[in-house]
Amino acid sequence: MGSINCGKEIAREIPRVTVLCGGSSPERDVSILSGKNVQNILERNSINSKLFVWNGNFDELSKISSPCFVALHGAPGEDGSVQSYFEKRGIKYTGSGVEACKTTFDKIATKEFFKSKGLKTPRWWKTCKKTPCVLKPRFGGSSLGVKLCFTKRMCEHIPEEEYFFEEYIDGREISISIVEINGKVEVLPVLEIIPSNTFYDYESKYQKGGSKLIAPAALKNSEIEEISIVSKEIYNGLGLKDFARIDGIISKDGVYFLEVNSIPGMTEFSDLPASARAGRISMDEIILSALRSSIRR
Repeated sequence: MGSINCGKEIAREIPRVTVLCGGSSPERDVSILSGKNVQNILERNSINSKLFVWNGNFDELSKISSPCFVALHGAPGEDGSVQSYFEKRGIKYTGSGVEACKTTFDKIATKEFFKSKGLKTPRWWKTCKKTPCVLKPRFGGSSLGVKLCFTKRMCEHIPEEEYFFEEYIDGREISISIVEINGKVEVLPVLEIIPSNTFYDYESKYQKGGSKLIAPAALKNSEIEEISIVSKEIYNGLGLKDFARIDGIISKDGVYFLEVNSIPGMTEFSDLPASARAGRISMDEIILSALRSSIRR
């Protein structure tokens, strides 16, 4: 079903959609960009929508009574808190449920999931064991707070928040976006990321020309098949819904999985839209399918 017909069907089922963005996390600005892009898509498909730029106060969410497209990044929008609030109030929302959001928002819990499934993930420690390594916040996204440490001295000043050190894996950085279209889980073309900076940091992600995004990545058919199969297993195993993004590294030893994002960026610079373009799947179809799926759950 095309996006226009899908839009008309949704418009018949619900009178209005709230696009929730903003929040109180450091990713607020990116979330607002995602929210505006989503609302533009809804309006283009004749769906009555309202952009709700949230201030992070849960009392404000009581104003929402319509089905909600959640375009929040970071806590409390991506850690299961908002999802739990909506479920208690009977509000339909897009994206993954409480438990899936909790797990994927916690990078260590996600890495433990990878390990339990026999998948490669870089080793990690509470203190620096070897260099080079990557200093990461346990919670949060958009590469905020991530630091590449080449020497022990660079590892000395650790922020007060909960951080960990991850083994540095040399290889090709990839992003794997997964979407559900009409109930079918699809892995979009694998995206290879070549950042202008040392690694795929915040500036590389969101500044124009900050990174070169290659989609589809130049991979062997066998590599694409293996990545697709494992990505679906991760998606289903974690109980994700509607869309997600998995970050990884292809090294000489194989594919290492780093983390999972339950609400991927929907901006013009984001990975998922780039992979969708490469797969000739419109963002309209992805957004409308997620919305239709959410209101039927």
